[in-house]
Amino acid sequence: MAKVVLSQAVFENLIRHLLETEEGKSKFIDQYFPEPSKERDDFEDLLDKYLNQINNLVKNASKTDTSDYGIPFVTIGSHVEVQDLTDQEVFSYRIVNPSQDDIGAGDVSCLSPVGKSLLLKKAGDEVEVKAPGGLFRYKVKSIQLLDIG
Repeated sequence: MAKVVLSQAVFENLIRHLLETEEGKSKFIDQYFPEPSKERDDFEDLLDKYLNQINNLVKNASKTDTSDYGIPFVTIGSHVEVQDLTDQEVFSYRIVNPSQDDIGAGDVSCLSPVGKSLLLKKAGDEVEVKAPGGLFRYKVKSIQLLDIG
């Protein structure tokens, strides 16, 4: 992984998030996927890849005192701006843990089709989302990590 520069605030949020997610991983999976299933296995694989990516990021990142909240890929807690490739409309989402207390407008669960599709994507990536409303194609425009609740 190339050297990445993160603001001190983003770095600290990632460390806290990494520890909390690693500690709560089994409980989280059991809560949302109580029975053995392909969906459970797929999400567990995604979560392992997710934790590995964040771990590599914090190990290799340099810290700076700037107030830049940019992050190289989508994480739980990040604010993602995407552009619909069909009509060019721009949407802003915050990827959240489904058990989070302060879920609001624009928040999407990391378990939803949109949330799962965006996790670990980078700015410039194109994403296909198979959702109940149809097939959507987005381009990731920007990613910021303002805070992880």
